[in-house]
Amino acid sequence: MVRVRCNRLLSLSLLAAGALVGEAIAQQRGEPMPYDQALARYQECLSRLPFQYHTSGRETLARTGSPDALTVLAKDYAKAKDYPEHSRYTLASMFGRFFRDEQFVPRFAEMRRKFDDPVDTWLWYHTLRNEISLVDARNAMRIATGAKKTYQRAAAILAIGDSSRPDLAAVVVPNCVEFPKKPGDRMLLLGAMTGALRRNKARVNEDGYRKALRAYISLLAADVRLSHSAKVQMARHLQTILNGPAQFVNPEPWLELLDRGEVKRPKSTHTVVKPRFFGIETEGERFCYVVDMSDSMLKEISPSARPKGPITGPKKKRKKKSMALDESDLPWHKIVTRWDLAREQLRISLSRLPKDKQFSIVWFGTDAGTLDATKGLVKATPANVKRAMAELDSINATMATAGRKQGQMVLRGETSLHFGMSVAFSLGKRGPNGEPSYVAPKPLIEGCDTVFLLSDGVPNWDGFDINDKDYGEGRVMRDVERGIAAARTPRINYPGPYASFPTFTGSGHRPRAADMDTWLIQDLVRQNAFRRIRIHCVGLGEANETLLETLAEIGHGEVFIVGKKK
Repeated sequence: MVRVRCNRLLSLSLLAAGALVGEAIAQQRGEPMPYDQALARYQECLSRLPFQYHTSGRETLARTGSPDALTVLAKDYAKAKDYPEHSRYTLASMFGRFFRDEQFVPRFAEMRRKFDDPVDTWLWYHTLRNEISLVDARNAMRIATGAKKTYQRAAAILAIGDSSRPDLAAVVVPNCVEFPKKPGDRMLLLGAMTGALRRNKARVNEDGYRKALRAYISLLAADVRLSHSAKVQMARHLQTILNGPAQFVNPEPWLELLDRGEVKRPKSTHTVVKPRFFGIETEGERFCYVVDMSDSMLKEISPSARPKGPITGPKKKRKKKSMALDESDLPWHKIVTRWDLAREQLRISLSRLPKDKQFSIVWFGTDAGTLDATKGLVKATPANVKRAMAELDSINATMATAGRKQGQMVLRGETSLHFGMSVAFSLGKRGPNGEPSYVAPKPLIEGCDTVFLLSDGVPNWDGFDINDKDYGEGRVMRDVERGIAAARTPRINYPGPYASFPTFTGSGHRPRAADMDTWLIQDLVRQNAFRRIRIHCVGLGEANETLLETLAEIGHGEVFIVGKKK
């Protein structure tokens, strides 16, 4: 079983997943600290080991919005030794959120001149987006059409697409005319242009937008020699933009739709077996199943998730002519826990994958990784599917022999959703890639185009765990999902900043966007910014429905809550 990290800390069992959540929410809704106090808090937090404190201290200082704060944080960006990549990602986001003033535009331009590696693409995106809003788009346009480094052009295109009235033709047409030859550069630019076009799809009847769209569609021509997976990705988004009847991988049908104007989506008449998971059907070439294996998956499934009426024994084996399984084939006589249900639904979904598709199965608990049978994306041949299912069938609960769960049946620990999704985004043919995977060639060229995420709980871990002294702040939780606090001890295992998402209950109304703008969400937006992966979410038990809906919005996917009426 492939794990991305192996230094899981088992010496202590207390969790600090909610330690700083209250502080972060209070900062969002209250006034920023005076600069001197914020600086002192920043210095205090940076002296500690956990990344969640580093992020919280930086955010406290950034919220002052002062030039002195920017000077300190810019130096921090340059020299961060702990968690260097993610320190830059979170700082770049802070620059974009808290330094939205024209006086900072020259300073960020200077930062871009100093920091121009792939890892800095997020800095380029956030600072250019602010510059467009505060000054104008001329500099961003020059970068989008003239920068030698493709990731800089991609960042500028994405920033221009996010502006209020972008001139998409001025940046999309030149990039299509001078389209790069390297596959990684191609996928990076396609992701940026797709994002900009999709963001502005309401302008589809405007001349400038249509000019940009025609250039984009021209990349489907045979002489451009795009990979089939790239064409499928483009077709998926063109179908949404133009309300098309199918996902055409040649340019002529899309150009015809443009010439006609608006068209109504016809009813589907085909009967091709589509990849499906928990009833969600989708199109795609490369599928990644991100499956929760936290201990709570051992809970019994709710009665509402079961079919009505008596549960019968095993069904007769299907004949070869109809080997694709469906929900009627679920062996309810042996499904007791959420993990049982997830595994059997996986069996059905994998049986429906055509042989020419690719798949991988990523798991997450306290750690995260891939099955040994699918270390990277593999063809959905009967042999590969059989190996993956045999490995899934071998995963069973064990008795905990130490820690707070001693004597209890456990699976794989906590709910590190961010960790699992990060593995999925970094996958290539041979397994996960290191940072900065969001702009790296292998994940862009070889990675998945569709994610099925299944989870039953609230994220409470994220792969950035570290053991440190108890600083007496926030709450120490024994069970985040049920809100059970734990007694404090001299030392605690801390997760990172991506381990929490607020829970909203009782109001019946969708929470404000600001309440959902957590580091978890911001980082998943970053990871999908140049990928445009479709993300479908399945929730069981105590799954945070608001979180799953937010993730599905990021990936233009669907949500299915087990046991809930459609």
